[in-house]
Amino acid sequence: MLVATLVAIAIISLGAAFFAAQVDTLRNSALYMQRWAEAEREAFEIRESLQFAAATGVRDEGGLTFGKETLATDGRRYKLTETLSISVQDERGLLAVNTLDEKTLSRLLDSLGMRVENQARLIDGLLDYIDADDLKRLNGAERREYARMNKPPPSNDFLRARDQLQEVEGWDDLFDRLRSAGQTSNPGVESRFIDLFSISRHSGVNLNSAPAAVLYALPGLDRTKIPALIDQRRARAFTSIAQLAPFTSEPIDSDYLGLFGANDLRVVLYKAELPFLLECQLSITPGDTDRPTRLKMCVRRPITASAGGGADEFKRALLQDTQKPEMRQPPDSRPSATTSLSIRNDLRDAPQNVDAKAPQWLAEVLNPGKSPR
Repeated sequence: MLVATLVAIAIISLGAAFFAAQVDTLRNSALYMQRWAEAEREAFEIRESLQFAAATGVRDEGGLTFGKETLATDGRRYKLTETLSISVQDERGLLAVNTLDEKTLSRLLDSLGMRVENQARLIDGLLDYIDADDLKRLNGAERREYARMNKPPPSNDFLRARDQLQEVEGWDDLFDRLRSAGQTSNPGVESRFIDLFSISRHSGVNLNSAPAAVLYALPGLDRTKIPALIDQRRARAFTSIAQLAPFTSEPIDSDYLGLFGANDLRVVLYKAELPFLLECQLSITPGDTDRPTRLKMCVRRPITASAGGGADEFKRALLQDTQKPEMRQPPDSRPSATTSLSIRNDLRDAPQNVDAKAPQWLAEVLNPGKSPR
């Protein structure tokens, strides 16, 4: 009887310990979710303040000016509190995939070390995917070709999300290779590459807000001087095309390359307590008196997407992948006149983003009267 009693007590003790552990786990989960909710609330609060700033501020070459201070829209990170940072990217500084001209896209692919025939496949494939007809380009693919490959048919319309690029024939192989590199040696490289594109239907590129990888793809700029151009731009935004003369190799098309932003802004919020980034799309609509700004969407993205490896990281990622050598750049497959810079991998990477001091008006949204530092 004594032994049975001791066994029963032991079983009850183990059960009590198990349930106590479960209660602790649930309590910790509840605390974690509470911190998560508070962090999201703080991130969304700063998003709302940006909507107000976009509606009441002044847009100029440097970005968004509110009072005497300017919030740069070139993607640089601003530190607002010890745990909250923000970056704002002007969509005109990115490659508008729905209105992108073939020459710029070809230069981008060339900067990745792709052969001419592979460039043609990607360019024609994208144009066939978004045009309204079913006429196949020489190197493209239409509904019949997609059906033959057991893939969803092309949209025959503008892309509504930049992730759709991964569904385009030819581009799916490119993203497979970037994804492979991301899983081995360069986390987030696939996401950072797709971030170079915008679905906004603007024309041209803003040189004051374009990231390094986009600048390398633009005609007329001297690729060896792009790091210096970025340094100069961070110190003071360009206000005249003539100021770009030291950084060009030939006359640039001032109708395509400009110095002013678009109405669309990509806002990314970094919060230490959150295991993801918050990306929001803001649109300035000055013609609408009731809604001078619009919030298009907010999505969660992996944190690895923010840690870049420099302007040349995409080429390095593609060269690391040996699974599909047909898309690699053979050393002697192109004339030397066109390979002096486009296939080299020794150009200095652009400076990495370092959290800058936020404008006082933005910092005080969360901490009135206090400095962001």
